[in-house]
Amino acid sequence: MNMLKKLRNRLLTLLTTVIALVLLIAFAVVYLSTYTNVQQEQGKRLDELASLPFASSTNNEKFARSSTINFAQAFILYVDNNGRLVDKLSYLDMPDSEYQTVLKNIWNPHKLGGTIAIEGRIWQYRITNIENVDKTDVGREPPPNPENLDYKISFIDITDSSQSLTQLFMTFSIVWVIVVGVVFLLSLCFANLSIRPIEESTKRQKQFVADASHELKTPLAIISANIDAIEASGEETVNSQKEWISSIRSEVSRMGRLVGDLLYLAKAEDAKEKLMTFDLSIVCETAVASMEAIMYEKNRRLSTEIEKDVSVRGDMERIKQAVLILLDNAAKYTDENGDIHVTLQKLKQHAIFRVKNTGKGIPPEDVPRIFDRFYRPDSSRSKDSGGFGLGLSIAKSIVERAGGKISAQSNLGLTTFSIALKSE
Repeated sequence: MNMLKKLRNRLLTLLTTVIALVLLIAFAVVYLSTYTNVQQEQGKRLDELASLPFASSTNNEKFARSSTINFAQAFILYVDNNGRLVDKLSYLDMPDSEYQTVLKNIWNPHKLGGTIAIEGRIWQYRITNIENVDKTDVGREPPPNPENLDYKISFIDITDSSQSLTQLFMTFSIVWVIVVGVVFLLSLCFANLSIRPIEESTKRQKQFVADASHELKTPLAIISANIDAIEASGEETVNSQKEWISSIRSEVSRMGRLVGDLLYLAKAEDAKEKLMTFDLSIVCETAVASMEAIMYEKNRRLSTEIEKDVSVRGDMERIKQAVLILLDNAAKYTDENGDIHVTLQKLKQHAIFRVKNTGKGIPPEDVPRIFDRFYRPDSSRSKDSGGFGLGLSIAKSIVERAGGKISAQSNLGLTTFSIALKSE
């Protein structure tokens, strides 16, 4: 069981990790693509600002009307070589002292750009070196001291785009955590459902081995005791010890039957059936005839209602074995002078074979397990009758391999076993 749980946990971890990585890569690609597009758009805006010719603060209104740039989210500072503010192009409602403060915080002629927070908003800036200034640019006034105009610092407001990227990142993170969590829970559920049949099969195999070992211990103990008895009376003749030898032979035969039944159940799933269409009516009549002597010896009253010419397809010998198992089971568990009624009839597209017997019956809680290997509701009676608790399990295996169904019902002292096969 521990091995199965470890296997389940490894598969669960692998599946969850793979899905988490796939989602992470997908979200990362989308986010990085969006981030790149935003950066490219911001770069274009800064390029457009940096490419503008000089315009003094005294001609702002005229310049704004002729420009396509939204100066509600942009401004330009003109700076000399010493980092002093020479002029500005801005339509923001901000005092000159604030511009001076901004310039003081960002000024570094060796730095190309960066971001800064101004009055609660995020601005991206770029520092551009101005090598030549056209003092006579048409429509624009030259700066007061054009010879001191060395740098242009362009600013754009990136608050909205930054918030959008942050919101996108948070959304992807939350969605990733939720999806991975849901996938983990679903994977855990499916893993448990998938591994449950294996666990049940493993439990049945362990129980099967334990029960088989227990059943083999009894005849082995009897054989060992009889051998000890023979050795203790070594001077006696063989004829005088026939009782011990007969007991050994009986137990060997019993072990042989048990081993044969175990081998059949072990090979049942892989064995090839000899499929053929045959007359089930004849098979049932033959099986009943072979059991009449046993029924008579055990004082069981046997009656039959077998419909003629009921044909089915399957392995005839195996189906006959299943019929004999049900008849033998009824003979064992019918009370003294009890009744056993056998019927075979064709209903629609199915052949229905039933064996009904009076007696103690099967407790309701034991009916669902009656076809389990080695299961016996009344272990003492089963041992007295020489059974191992494998007969009904073998019958079920035979019927199901033929594509049929076998069932059991028991109430008010009447037990009914039924076999349903598709008729031809």
